[in-house]
Amino acid sequence: MKKSVFQCSFGDGYAGSARMALYGCTQLAMRDYDVALLASVGSLTAERALKEGITTTTIDTTRPLNEVIASVGAAFEKHRPRFFISYHSLDRKVGRALRGRYGRSFFNIADRQNLSRTVPIIGSLLYNIYFDYLIACSDGVARSLYRSGILKRKVQVIRNAIAIPNDIESINGTNIRRKLGIDAKIVLGLSAWFHKERKGFDILFEAVSKLDERYILLIIGIPASDQPKVVAYAAEFGLPATRLVMPGFLENVWEFYKAMDMFLLPSRSEGFSLALLEAAAARVPSIASDIPGTNEFIRHNQTGLLFDVKQPHQLTEAILRFSTDTALAKRSAEAAHDSVFGQYTVDRYGEKLAHFLDRISDTSKE
Repeated sequence: MKKSVFQCSFGDGYAGSARMALYGCTQLAMRDYDVALLASVGSLTAERALKEGITTTTIDTTRPLNEVIASVGAAFEKHRPRFFISYHSLDRKVGRALRGRYGRSFFNIADRQNLSRTVPIIGSLLYNIYFDYLIACSDGVARSLYRSGILKRKVQVIRNAIAIPNDIESINGTNIRRKLGIDAKIVLGLSAWFHKERKGFDILFEAVSKLDERYILLIIGIPASDQPKVVAYAAEFGLPATRLVMPGFLENVWEFYKAMDMFLLPSRSEGFSLALLEAAAARVPSIASDIPGTNEFIRHNQTGLLFDVKQPHQLTEAILRFSTDTALAKRSAEAAHDSVFGQYTVDRYGEKLAHFLDRISDTSKE
């Protein structure tokens, strides 16, 4: 008999957690699980799920919470899944409501993609009472959950992973560089939404402002509505709009990664960056902030370079180091590439997720 799983990922679908929910659906289905997805009406998640052939129930999550819970409850009552996995705060509220209604007839699991930076006593109590397990996307996230009061036995680390196209080796960024008019430039890449502090845009602009005009920023993922804000903020650091290239949100990112000479991740907080894994899969030398999660993948001088977020000049120096020591850049890019293909593909993620669900299900029968 197949084990039934409800994956719940509400919201617009642009966050990395939404992609992990989709990966979980496809991978578990391949391993003989009966999988269904709950997504917001009109979301990118629902659109992607349709293309992937994932069984999906869409819900209008703009309605009051009690109505959302009622809609999910109707679907839950019909299928009675063995597992309910939630990815966002709204999803988890629904999960708590289902636990209150259906008790321990199912495993209530919260997927955590971000560090918990506070000590929310009430929040940790709710997690410990209403959730059976929390999946942490990195050791850094797991440690932050422990500090917040989550019981260690409830936390399982399953690191994020990515889907890599079969033709990745034949993809190149020549056409993109030509189209964007950046053939003669040193292209510093970034893939992020515009959050000044968390994503470290101040660190980024401060560091790049110290470089000459050969260096330009190729920032993917910024919607057109936010691009004027990015330009205005960069100007505060003396970076003109001519040194910023923003193609917007992209479904097919691989040609753009291949157009980069280096990939930068100056964030102050990350769970386990999908963009960093993608850059590595594309063999782009990476420079990242030395923070939990990120430093589990980037090993300084081995799979990339790390810098202190409190010292923006270190990012400048790291960029210049890769520019001059091309052998180091190539060597670290190859090592990171091998690490991704060896440990962080969606197949490996699916194996670990299925093994975890199998284990807790089998243990409960003993």
